[in-house]
Amino acid sequence: MKLAISALLLTFVTAITAGYFVYQFSTSMTEQMKTAFPSQPLQLETATINNTCLTFWVRSYASVDVQILEVYINGSRYTLGGNVVVSPGTIGTVYLPGSYIEKEAYTVKVVPSFGLPLTFTKNYQ
Repeated sequence: MKLAISALLLTFVTAITAGYFVYQFSTSMTEQMKTAFPSQPLQLETATINNTCLTFWVRSYASVDVQILEVYINGSRYTLGGNVVVSPGTIGTVYLPGSYIEKEAYTVKVVPSFGLPLTFTKNYQ
């Protein structure tokens, strides 16, 4: 009987100790994932516009490459000419050729491969 209780107590202590280490490991991994995949991976640096092109520069705050999947201008989807990928810690340039009208405001929504979309408004003066 004493042997069974000792084995049960040893199993209980082992499970508690293992749970502590698993908790520490998973908490550490969660914090690393928050750093690698922030909720807002892209930030607008600047934007310019003329009658033929809207150009903007975005900085990546993620620790992995961020691909721009979709762009919407005033709610309408804009078809990108190719893949736009912004490497970690760098500034990427996005060109949106088209015809833009003076004195109009253009709301641009950029959908990255992860995280929240980046939305900004550019007035064509």
